[in-house]
Amino acid sequence: MKQYQNPIHLPELKGEGMEEGWAKVGDPFVYRFNGRYYLYPSAGPDGIVAWESEDLTNWECIGIVADDPILSYAYAPEIFYFNGIFYLITSPRGEGHYIYTSCNPTGPFERLTDNFGQTIDGSIFADDDGSLYLFRAGNPSIYAHKLDRDGTVHEAHELFGTSMGHWTEGPGVFKRAGRYYITMTGNHLLSRGYRIDYAVSEKGPLGPWMVPRNKTVLVNSDYESGSLGHSSSVIGPDLDSYWIFYHSYPVDRRGERDGRNSRMDRILFPGDELAVSGPSQGKCPVPPRADFYGWADSKEDEKKFLHTMGQILSSEELGKTGTAEVTLIPGNDGIALFAYRDGQEYISISCAEGRFTVSLVKENEQECLLDKELFEGFRTDVLHSLRVEFAADETRFFIDLMMQGHVRVLDGTGRIGSQKAMQTSYVAFHGQVGQSGDRLHYNNIPGTAYALLAMPGSDGKEFRCADGQRHLLLRGGETIRLRINVERTGAYHIQTLIQAFGDTNIKCCFQTGDFEMRLDRMETMRRMEMNVITLEAGMQECSLTVKEGEVLLYSMELFPAPEPEQREYCGLELCHIADQIEGDISIDRVEGMQMDRKGHVLSRFGNRFHTDGFIEADILFYEFDSDNPSGLFLRVSEDSSYHEQVHIGHRGYFLGFDGNDMFIWRMNFGKKELWRQRCLLLPWKEYCIRMEIYGGSIAVWVDGECLVTVTENGPFPYGRAGVGSFGARTLVKRVQYELR
Repeated sequence: MKQYQNPIHLPELKGEGMEEGWAKVGDPFVYRFNGRYYLYPSAGPDGIVAWESEDLTNWECIGIVADDPILSYAYAPEIFYFNGIFYLITSPRGEGHYIYTSCNPTGPFERLTDNFGQTIDGSIFADDDGSLYLFRAGNPSIYAHKLDRDGTVHEAHELFGTSMGHWTEGPGVFKRAGRYYITMTGNHLLSRGYRIDYAVSEKGPLGPWMVPRNKTVLVNSDYESGSLGHSSSVIGPDLDSYWIFYHSYPVDRRGERDGRNSRMDRILFPGDELAVSGPSQGKCPVPPRADFYGWADSKEDEKKFLHTMGQILSSEELGKTGTAEVTLIPGNDGIALFAYRDGQEYISISCAEGRFTVSLVKENEQECLLDKELFEGFRTDVLHSLRVEFAADETRFFIDLMMQGHVRVLDGTGRIGSQKAMQTSYVAFHGQVGQSGDRLHYNNIPGTAYALLAMPGSDGKEFRCADGQRHLLLRGGETIRLRINVERTGAYHIQTLIQAFGDTNIKCCFQTGDFEMRLDRMETMRRMEMNVITLEAGMQECSLTVKEGEVLLYSMELFPAPEPEQREYCGLELCHIADQIEGDISIDRVEGMQMDRKGHVLSRFGNRFHTDGFIEADILFYEFDSDNPSGLFLRVSEDSSYHEQVHIGHRGYFLGFDGNDMFIWRMNFGKKELWRQRCLLLPWKEYCIRMEIYGGSIAVWVDGECLVTVTENGPFPYGRAGVGSFGARTLVKRVQYELR
């Protein structure tokens, strides 16, 4: 199986005498048109450069496609094809937007508008009725405008539900299964906690947008491969899968960077949610190709097609279910053909006279399945992509990804192609539909495998809870199989999000061994540590069987199990050992670490993948600040500090003190208070503070007295321990921790 590895390789634009190298670019936007992909990153001084690919893996540099002097250092260019015109939108130097147009994705582009402002990161989307929308960055949310084809931009609508707590940028919208998905980026480009979130709307492009429980889909604050952001999403070459492109911006401990790197990972859809199988670091399977594909207007592919009596047909046949696509210039008389078995039985789609008409022809009888008016000004003399999804529950019809309607279940068996079209170009079909191919994906590990995306042939029944969440119901004797792609050989934690309805026995089988575990009745969904097992690197399958009992299963998460770590430091040794992230530095003193400035500081200990344990510290609070407290951290898997990012740039748990109260925060680039209680502490007095976490239970001690134990059903799974302050002046004299 062919593989790729992030970052993806984009050949540099070569000048005379230059050696071939790999381009370091940011803000990668990828657009699919006529079976090919075009990548446009933020521009340098000479204009906008583009790359082309047929498979999302092997790229060729086209060169400069837009060289208007205004486009020097153009931010985040994007294109959008609508009714024969490619619209290019960008904000040169971040100083307002321009729109350009062309009849070709590689230009030349001519300026359509003057600078109409509206911040940066413009992105265009067409709804099913042909209405155009412009999305762009804003503070604190993404904003949207209706957009006319002449470039006129209408009033702004703030999209509540898209805010990332600060300046939010890089929007991208697509529609799938009747829902609108928007991805966006926040936390500042130069923050290691730069990240990608998403939101969902069931009403329309202007919302309302709902914040899902798994809102952050890509984040990695590691120095070497972090600062992930500014994404675009695109359908893969198999016509079924979705892929996300984004960049990383590595930084060293001195704050120096050497360019951005473009990356790609698979988007998955467990139920109504969006998830990303990443960020991947190791080798991954390349995006799959369609079962049949070719360009009917290319001599290289002429053997893939049958030509007879004005018809162009694929030489191979699609099965009963799957996705089929024909890109053509229909003209006044041309039609697209699907499920073509002979001249007596087929499905035709016509776009004549401004109407989208679907007919079923069978034994000289013609049944009109769908007849809908297309948007005003629809042109039949330009390329359009006609797409049919033959699903098990219905058949769906699209033109240029705009859904035109759905009808009863139809058998997709047969060839596809065209009849009497002015030009027929890309023709393809694949035996997956509605992202059913997600069930064949090898989930990147470390990472998550979702029960709803178990391999075909697995048991279980989808169950929708009262809160709308969707899980898999498994009863005694039922088994699911999952595909995983393990980055490297080693010991891994196996955790599940699961609810058992009584005494239950679970068996998990892996390539390297198996184990069983008994579960008691649970009142709600919980994160459960199943075991630690050694896994070999590479692609493989695993299974989970309910031997007795009944469970709801959401996911299985696998991540490295580092060696236990137990240490104690004080004074200058503590100052030298602590791993301090960027921010306002602490002062090294004989007594310990002095956090002496009105800024953020975090000193961390242990491994990112440690799960349970405790941290204890002797702390002298010089002062208390209710807005900027200090205290202890546990299970901090992401951390970042930058003066223009969100105030809380972490994911994990924080135990804080303000002199009057103690409180526990669940941090996820923001905070949710899990507990608060009275705890009177005095300034300029030393206290021994201890915080423990085991499973979902968090306990707090002050001077040897246990003050509270708090339980979370869905806790963060892993992270480091730490001491730090969001601004209050503090002296940490001693730290002791034990992590495993």
